Amino acid sequence: MENRPAIPADVKRRVLVEAGHRCAIPTCRYIEVDIHHIVSWAQCQAHEYDNLIALCPNCHRRADKGEIDRKSLRIYKFNLRLAHDKFSNLEMDILFELRKLPAGRGLHWPPFNMLLIKRVIDAGYIRVHQPQDGGVFIGGMRSDPDLLTITQSGSKFLESLGMERD
Repeated sequence: MENRPAIPADVKRRVLVEAGHRCAIPTCRYIEVDIHHIVSWAQCQAHEYDNLIALCPNCHRRADKGEIDRKSLRIYKFNLRLAHDKFSNLEMDILFELRKLPAGRGLHWPPFNMLLIKRVIDAGYIRVHQPQDGGVFIGGMRSDPDLLTITQSGSKFLESLGMERD
């Protein structure tokens, strides 16, 4: 192994706590772990939290060989963050789906389900476009879908997570 400075204790602790002091790969979860650089140390020459993930020696070796690619490692790290962050899996899935669409396109979403995605709307990451014609009402509740689009802030949020487009 090349000569490099040790990972600062506070950064190492944060990575270990994020993974529950276990391998970050959910089907593994082995308890003996190393700290792995997602982008190799040789390339980045830095110990940054966003680039570090806890892996058992076996998964670490497989990642070094390329059997577990960087994108997969970023997804594993991202999934760990979901346990600690304020958005649900559903909200994050909708953000990812919206980001895949061409500019100006969106997803139709029933208004009675807005509560399920309220936090990501309140954060300003999704814009809600209501029908102009007033809509169809059933039992006093509007039933035709709204259109959801991702905002520039929503796109920047996903970029900040290191999640590249496919």
